[in-house]
Amino acid sequence: PGPSRPPAPLPFGSAPCLTDLAEVRQISDTRTAVQDSIAKFWSQQAGTITPLGHWNLVAADLSTKYRLDERRAAHLLALMNIAGHDALLASHEAKYVYWLMRPSQADPQITMPIALPSFPSYPSNHATLSTAAALVIASAFPKERKALMKAAEDAGISRIYGGIHYRFDVTAGFTLGEQVGRYVLRHGGNGTRPL
Repeated sequence: PGPSRPPAPLPFGSAPCLTDLAEVRQISDTRTAVQDSIAKFWSQQAGTITPLGHWNLVAADLSTKYRLDERRAAHLLALMNIAGHDALLASHEAKYVYWLMRPSQADPQITMPIALPSFPSYPSNHATLSTAAALVIASAFPKERKALMKAAEDAGISRIYGGIHYRFDVTAGFTLGEQVGRYVLRHGGNGTRPL
């Protein structure tokens, strides 16, 4: 089976939801220079390279580093982009089923060093896309897996640092992205065998 829609987000106003909202507010009130930098690095809004463009560069750089031939590099980039686009589709499908407000809509005192997206909160696109892309790239470069998955985690957490996502948005995105990435790898044919 393919990826499944994430379960419904925490009920708004429930104790766990309010805990996650309080975390975003606490970060907003005490945002460190490192957190601010991570939020801005991963922001990559329209008109920039975008998160999928970032992962294309990562895949291309690793293909060069490990001297993949053209066929294997092209196949890797194709699978990674399929995973990235499928991740965005799956994430947006859930967003418009659940229509969860953003943290700053729930607490107007939350500040954001990055732009607020114009679509619902749950789940996180960045977490979903980055996890799916990192998994596909890691299938070709297992020695890089730890660094790739750490970068995907940073992409997701950056949205909490930026004040635009709850932690449960990000966690659901990681899970959905893993489903998408594994599905694409199962059905993507050969050509990305580990080095």
